[in-house]
Amino acid sequence: MTTLISWASSGGAKGRCDAKCYDADSPPAVCTCICGGANHGAGEARATENTSRQAQAMIASYAGMPGLTAEVCVEARQQSLPL
Repeated sequence: MTTLISWASSGGAKGRCDAKCYDADSPPAVCTCICGGANHGAGEARATENTSRQAQAMIASYAGMPGLTAEVCVEARQQSLPL
């Protein structure tokens, strides 16, 4: 099961988008995933593209805020898995 995006807070809250979402058969209205339903039932390939576009949009929006800089560290970039 591939996790496309995840988050965790220092208080213990966490969320993620994985195959339970992008391979779902249920209606998107019941999706409580971090993607907000954007990847719900979309399949892994399309959900990966959606997540990449969403991340780029988030980086661009933060980069435009006064006093903030936005970077993606090398560790956060999508890594290819060895075969």
